[in-house]
Amino acid sequence: MDSQPLIPTLSFRLVALEKELSDVKKQLSMYVPLRENDLQLKVIHDTVDRIEQQLTSLGEKILAQEFEMQKREAAAQRSQASLQIKILWGTVSTIIGLLMSVLVGYITHLFH
Repeated sequence: MDSQPLIPTLSFRLVALEKELSDVKKQLSMYVPLRENDLQLKVIHDTVDRIEQQLTSLGEKILAQEFEMQKREAAAQRSQASLQIKILWGTVSTIIGLLMSVLVGYITHLFH
């Protein structure tokens, strides 16, 4: 008779152990995806950081190129202004020379 009450108890304990084992399996199966998610999030975070660094570097390069382009444009404008001044002086000198030669010709015609 002693074995009769022991069987339901063992059966109950076996069911409880099976349930506990099932819970542990569920927790373990959830732990692995959570760990994988953590790793994937870390990879994504690292990728985002790398992209941000590349964008920052690219932005700095673009700013440097814009600054150089502005310097070149300013130098070209100064060069163009200098050329225009030289052309203007040449034109004014030619006109003054022509007027002077006409004036000299007129004066010499008067004295002749």
